[in-house]
Amino acid sequence: MAAALPEWHDALHTIGKRQRSVENIVLPLDGSASSRRAIPIGRYLAQLYGATLHVLYAAEHPFSPREAIDQLGLRDEDLHGAVLDQHRGEPAPAILAAGRQLLRPIIIMCTNTGHHSGADCFGSVTEAVLAGTPERIVLIAERDEAPWTIQRILLAHDGTPSSDLATAPAAEIAQRAGATVIAIHVAARGDHYREEPGSLPAPRYVDQPQHEWPNWASEFMNRMLALGAPPSSVSFKLVVTGGQAGSEVAHVSREREADLVVMAWHGRWDTPQSATKVVVRTAGCPVLLIYSGAE
Repeated sequence: MAAALPEWHDALHTIGKRQRSVENIVLPLDGSASSRRAIPIGRYLAQLYGATLHVLYAAEHPFSPREAIDQLGLRDEDLHGAVLDQHRGEPAPAILAAGRQLLRPIIIMCTNTGHHSGADCFGSVTEAVLAGTPERIVLIAERDEAPWTIQRILLAHDGTPSSDLATAPAAEIAQRAGATVIAIHVAARGDHYREEPGSLPAPRYVDQPQHEWPNWASEFMNRMLALGAPPSSVSFKLVVTGGQAGSEVAHVSREREADLVVMAWHGRWDTPQSATKVVVRTAGCPVLLIYSGAE
């Protein structure tokens, strides 16, 4: 189900210049072909933010830079302008340490890094990194090593204050990339809606035109714009659907051919079929998770 809502091409106010929110990109590699799928994303985001790209690898024994490049299957152009960071020991602690020590980082990694302990799990290294609740992490489940750019961003927002935290990061990326932001709200029903103080639940009847929809849409958009929506040079749209949150977000991502999904998460999976995990696995594009800390 989808509610017919207006497209918002112009912001209601202009956002002043802000300090960039990302200074460093942490790109863990382990030499596998799957981990190299993250290289185009890391390089593009480093360029977009003007950030330093840190190619990180952990090994039991140290390598020389040339040996490391060969071991990781990198080309010289992959490391142009990047820093090669070598760590001894287990990879997940090294990745989390880099995320804590570097200024304003984003971690970028594939979902199947490490060994798999079950069909419903990501790779062991990915799961261990997520258990450390990094502030920002881009997860990549499906893609090849082709070049990557951002033209359409899907911002998942459930009407709760914790999900507001994803708005400004999505807006900043859109502003830098000149991308369209499509904000999607999956309206929950009845007792399934877990309300937080300050939440803005959608009107009850998603599939029927109601007089509340214009007022709700206006309030929703004003709230998001106040939190950091793109200026008038960036197209901004709102889509409201009903159904299962994870599958709906993934469906709209594929339908609208999104290049990046941005969403807040609370740092844990409620179930293997949690909305966040479903989106990461099936959205068809990289997913940027913003840690909200909300329970």
